[in-house]
Amino acid sequence: MKLPYFDIILSRFESGDPEFLENFHRHVHFGAWTGNESPAQAMEQLTQLLIDLADVQPDQHLLDVGCGFGGTLMSLREQFPSVALTGLNIDGRQLEIARSRLPEVPFLQGDACAMPCADASFDRVLAVECIFHFPSRRAFFEEARRVLRSGGNLTLSDIVLPEGTPHGSFDHSAEMLWGRHTQIGIDEYRALAAEVGLELTESEDISPLVLPTYDFLSSLLGPYLAEVHEVARLSKFFMEMGGFGYWLLKFELKQ
Repeated sequence: MKLPYFDIILSRFESGDPEFLENFHRHVHFGAWTGNESPAQAMEQLTQLLIDLADVQPDQHLLDVGCGFGGTLMSLREQFPSVALTGLNIDGRQLEIARSRLPEVPFLQGDACAMPCADASFDRVLAVECIFHFPSRRAFFEEARRVLRSGGNLTLSDIVLPEGTPHGSFDHSAEMLWGRHTQIGIDEYRALAAEVGLELTESEDISPLVLPTYDFLSSLLGPYLAEVHEVARLSKFFMEMGGFGYWLLKFELKQ
């Protein structure tokens, strides 16, 4: 899996870089910026938006797919001590950090499109800003449907195209920062969900909240990967112009 920004972050962690340790001590994803908060606070606020949308309840079983360093699960543990948490990630390097931070949580190394999980084993499945790395959204949705219990939901954040946007219009910038599999719109999401037995019940474009993340990424990662400056500039421009958006989506498995 080619994730150049994660390679940079892990390298800076190893060197003990205090700026990277401070900013990414929990999360490695876009932030939801509402004022003058720090990048770490903005990332925590975006995490909270996903948790709220998922409607997590005490004593449920929850799977965080693409769990990264375990930040979302750390936030959940603080708010819902009785929820049974599981993390899944394909990158063993990230899981090593996650396990050190949450030793009591089971972390699985595996493919989100072939989850090493039993049928109907979770009430909630979260996928925070990771689905565009997966080789097949359909395969992931089929797996999420399989592991969800009746009445459960899949809640995720993703880069989504407005209807009518030509596919391939921002492939280069997309692949650099979040992956090649970004070409999907809301209607396509709705149809995909219906095909596998889920229903898109809530969706929200939060692009205005995440826009400052581009400047943050450019300033922090740019010195270690020069292409980030241009990719962040173009991506911010495309998002400001409505070329694509950052969306929160919830898909429910009906009882």
